[in-house]
Amino acid sequence: MALAKRLPEEQEFFEQLEQELAKVDEFYKQKQSLFNSRLTNIRKQQAIYDEMLEEEIQVASLRIRPNMTKSFSSMQTRIGGGGGGSSSAGISFMGKAKSTATDNGKAGSSLDPSPQLRTARSKIKHAMLELYRGMDLLKNYRILCYTAFIKALKKYQKTAKWCEGTEYFLNRVDSCYMATSNQLNRMSAELESLYVKKYADGSRSKGMNKLRVNPTTAGSSSQGGVLRCGLMLGLSVPLIARAIYEANLLENEDRVPYHRQLLQIYGGIFLVVLFLLLFSLNIHAWSRAHINYRFIFEVDPRDFLDSWQFLELSSFFLLITSFVFWVNFALRIDHNSFICIYVLLGVVLGLFLMPVRVFYWSSRWWLMKSLWRLLFSGLYRVEFRDFFLGDELCSLTYTFSTVLMLGCAGANKWTDLDETCNTTQWWANAAFLMLPNVFRLLQCVRRYVDSGDAFPHLANGAKYSSTIVTIWLASANRIVGGHVWRSIWVASAIANSCFTSLWDLLMDWGLFESRSKHRFLRSELKFDRPWVYYVAIVVDVILRFVWITQISPNFFSFGHKVHQSTIAYIAAVLEVLRRFLWNFFRVENEHISNCGQFRATTDIPLPFQFDA
Repeated sequence: MALAKRLPEEQEFFEQLEQELAKVDEFYKQKQSLFNSRLTNIRKQQAIYDEMLEEEIQVASLRIRPNMTKSFSSMQTRIGGGGGGSSSAGISFMGKAKSTATDNGKAGSSLDPSPQLRTARSKIKHAMLELYRGMDLLKNYRILCYTAFIKALKKYQKTAKWCEGTEYFLNRVDSCYMATSNQLNRMSAELESLYVKKYADGSRSKGMNKLRVNPTTAGSSSQGGVLRCGLMLGLSVPLIARAIYEANLLENEDRVPYHRQLLQIYGGIFLVVLFLLLFSLNIHAWSRAHINYRFIFEVDPRDFLDSWQFLELSSFFLLITSFVFWVNFALRIDHNSFICIYVLLGVVLGLFLMPVRVFYWSSRWWLMKSLWRLLFSGLYRVEFRDFFLGDELCSLTYTFSTVLMLGCAGANKWTDLDETCNTTQWWANAAFLMLPNVFRLLQCVRRYVDSGDAFPHLANGAKYSSTIVTIWLASANRIVGGHVWRSIWVASAIANSCFTSLWDLLMDWGLFESRSKHRFLRSELKFDRPWVYYVAIVVDVILRFVWITQISPNFFSFGHKVHQSTIAYIAAVLEVLRRFLWNFFRVENEHISNCGQFRATTDIPLPFQFDA
């Protein structure tokens, strides 16, 4: 090829193409080799599982057969028959049970495998699904790279009018390993065959429906869902407005006893609902920006909630809460009106915890497992979803305090609450407020133990430790009082707010990157408008100091007499809004980190150990 006779710019262009082709070809080889290794391990794991299942069936047959033979003999004695058919009957029955158990790699109804084998089967199945998704992504990568080279060459030919160079490099692309290798297709076919045989009852259509990720149907919304969201939100707003109006009438104290405590409890519930509504906007923004939040949160890409479905679910909970809130205050219920709060909690928790595969079961199960892992922080290896959920709960400490209020009211049978349930003066209230930060501190320690990296994990743990100390000092200021405690609390709160603000911007959002093409930001931004980041920086820092409103409530209420609990609730709402803002850029930064390290699939841990 007469490339040496072309312009220097053209020579540089083809050299760049050669470098890019070598890079993508090598990356393709590495990923294909990795997937081939995973497929080999899965085959071995499946073979071990089948052997162990066969052994369990044989052991079970030895236990069942004597009893069955005795029963058959006694039956023959009663009906006057001979005893020669008992053995064959037992063998026939066990042969049928064995066939039922071994089909498709799982036990039938007569002989269920042990819990250990059921867990192993679930892990192998999950590993197959994740591996197939990875193979699909690699196939798409191959197509995109090939298309990119073709378009680049066509653009060059249109500009330079040199067909010989274009044809030469096109032949280079067609003859590279990525374009000629058929190994990935063979691996996919082998995995499909194995999955269909073991986990789809031999039905190829059923198996392929499970294996394939269809982006047009998974998590898809509908016009009906949008309409339902609008109706539920439209019905909720007037109910809330009317209930708040009724709750502030002077005679309401006589009509609804302890309405102040009820308002605090309802306020804590509405904070959670508000958080869910805002999170649906987070999901919508991530989807629009092509941020792979499904991989980040480790949700099933074949069965997940999109932003509209999440909004519909949140709107449904808002409507239920609003209706019960309206019933509690707007209707003239003179006695035992507090029962409404228990009805609301029973309905919401019942819908969330019901063990039935309806009402977004997979999403509810994902949240149940995540909350369980959070509750026992330190015992499980920490994943992104674990510490993300812990951070979310750190912004819902007001709701944690209302749990203590509800427990106290129930224990005292809703009598004399003003005297017996002034929980803001309890040290137990401080413990409830600290709880989410304690979870996060334990997670940081566990991450340090697993990785051995003091930074950032121990430094992050120091951040949550400072928050715990600040909460304790704030409680001491309320309970003990005095200028000394107030001064110590204010100093600690200032230091904590500065620490957490810097951590938000530098570590969680990854901003202030050196030599970034966006001043004070980072080079890669997934959201289109850089000014949004600058606004978010200012708002996040301001809202980190929202605790200042508790120092002088009258000053921040502009001279109006506002109850301390109202100021505290406004501060809690502002914290939820700050967390809503924080979510956008935290998940975006994690996505950019995953892309930089080429993380798009998860290596599922397999159950059995064997020598290579």
